[in-house]
Amino acid sequence: MIYPVDPVIDYARPCMLAEIALKDMHNAALARDYDAAVVKGIEAMVEVRLSIQNLKLMKEQEDALRNKATPV
Repeated sequence: MIYPVDPVIDYARPCMLAEIALKDMHNAALARDYDAAVVKGIEAMVEVRLSIQNLKLMKEQEDALRNKATPV
């Protein structure tokens, strides 16, 4: 029998990808490739936004579980 599995909400991977994009942005700026630096900066912002969305979702789920729990 196959049991349904809840998807894992991952905030860390987008956060790490944002960190890499920021490093690449810095390196591109040092190399005076400003167009590439801007692209990498935009990539970093997208990843940060995904990370924040996932953190908010994690908080909502945790709050829902906390509200569902019986008081001690």
